[in-house]
Amino acid sequence: MRQVDLQPLVEALREPMRRFVREARVRIALLVNGSGQILAQHGFTRSYEVVSVAALAAAAHAAARALAQLTGQARWTHLHHAGQELQLVLAPFHTPGEELILVAIFDEDSSLGLVQLYLERLAGEVGQLPQFQRVLAFTDAAGFERELEAGLRSFFASELGSG
Repeated sequence: MRQVDLQPLVEALREPMRRFVREARVRIALLVNGSGQILAQHGFTRSYEVVSVAALAAAAHAAARALAQLTGQARWTHLHHAGQELQLVLAPFHTPGEELILVAIFDEDSSLGLVQLYLERLAGEVGQLPQFQRVLAFTDAAGFERELEAGLRSFFASELGSG
């Protein structure tokens, strides 16, 4: 994805992600594409946390997709991990333009069912956004890191400017 493509996506996703976080009562949320490019986030305090979670989410999704293929499944609907205090959901969803991956971390104030309900609403809302109606251009491996850093700078600049 070219850097010029990123800012309109970040802006378009701001309100749907805020609504998802509020209604699903999640503590941390991250929306990335299959390459791990960050499109929206809530709850992270340091940029390296966001980058690490984005990369791990994309890798976990790719691994889950490969496992689904090996076991004859079309795909998994989500991955869910429950800890003693926090739970994590990693859930892909499709838009007309590309597949996105949501990472949501929540505690006892929410539930897996609540997160799934509002994930469906988020996926429907994002899928209707004009910015996701066409297939987006992806970067090559050489330019990915440069664009990721530019995207992070742009994202955090817009987050700091709006709040």
